Amino acid sequence: MGARTQSSLAAGLLAAATLLPSAGCIEYLDGGELGQLRYFGDVRGEVPLRFTSPISDREGNIYVLFGSPDIAEAIGFVGHAGGGWTGSCLVHENSSRGAHGWVGRALRRAWYWSGDSLVEVFGVSGGCRELLDTDPDTGADLAFKGVIPWVKETPSRTTTVALIQSPSDPVPFFVVVDLDQGVYTNLSEFVPRGAEAVQVLGVGAHPPDDAGVMVVKYDAGEDTVRVEGRFVNDRSEVTDIANLSGLDEVGEDGIAGFMQVSDNMVAAGVLLTGGLVVFDPNGGGVRDPGNLEPVGVQRWNGDVWVVGIGNGRPAVARIDERGVLESPQVWSSSEQTATALRGPHVVLDDRVRPVRTITWNDPLQAVGDFPLVQAHPIHPYAQDTTLLLIAGPGYSTGGQPFSSVAVAPVGITFP
Repeated sequence: MGARTQSSLAAGLLAAATLLPSAGCIEYLDGGELGQLRYFGDVRGEVPLRFTSPISDREGNIYVLFGSPDIAEAIGFVGHAGGGWTGSCLVHENSSRGAHGWVGRALRRAWYWSGDSLVEVFGVSGGCRELLDTDPDTGADLAFKGVIPWVKETPSRTTTVALIQSPSDPVPFFVVVDLDQGVYTNLSEFVPRGAEAVQVLGVGAHPPDDAGVMVVKYDAGEDTVRVEGRFVNDRSEVTDIANLSGLDEVGEDGIAGFMQVSDNMVAAGVLLTGGLVVFDPNGGGVRDPGNLEPVGVQRWNGDVWVVGIGNGRPAVARIDERGVLESPQVWSSSEQTATALRGPHVVLDDRVRPVRTITWNDPLQAVGDFPLVQAHPIHPYAQDTTLLLIAGPGYSTGGQPFSSVAVAPVGITFP
């Protein structure tokens, strides 16, 4: 077998950069093992920085989104498979909502949802465009109240499912969004029609079924507030409605990152207030996470895992088929990644030519208190490999702190 993965410039610019063929075999990154760090820009703030999880497309382009639920802005960066970076996508709509994250990707494209806007980003040019800012027929403003974080790509079209509403609509509509044509179809009106103040608390997806889930909250009249988990298919049809308890006081976007759904159709998410919500098509609600301080949920090999902090260390706990949280375990991948970050690292800077390398001493994970312990889903970059955001040197300009940031592949395992 050959040497461990340390990407050359060419390998670092491809989606397969984390694997190298040698003597007829391929070696993948071990849990916590880092590949080539790739410097993509400087952003406002200090660690922990406001980022969602990066993703990549099938061409090897990498997409990074700077933003979080508490700031009404989004900045999209694209690392091109052929080299170079673009960071000019600044589309965001609604001053009272922040960035939600990447919805999905297809060939040479990716889409993010920020505020009330759905934005397409192009992997070749780095440009972007807002989709369906207005209704194609009426010209009315459209707000994306919720978007299922899963993109379905077929030979005929590329789609996702969303909950949209215009100012004149009494209630929103579930729709199929054609991401190629920039139109929506398969309108399904939110029921009951008398619902008021409909809010989306969180969204999630079940990729094997091209399906998803939304937690919605609305006023049902007579001082009655209802919170439901609505399972939807890829035709925007609501297939199940689960009544949820303990969420009456949770506000819009109150579930951190994106929820995850297991192959047993158990959905789970972490509240921004620190609680855990777990449900299936039959119902559910807020659950006590015990001695685990939850940060987010991850889907791995069909199971859902809660990631967080336990006894001051990174920890994970599986949710079983009954929706019960198992005992937390120390997450070795996170601790191994923290160890791998220590010491000097050679960082590839291909933002402009000529390409050069620089050295960062003791860089840090850019998001959260521990590597990989994050609210947003881990992107499957390659086999047992995801993408990690890494913060390098910081500086101040005009009294504001800024941080240099890189992205690198990292091996990952779950207990």
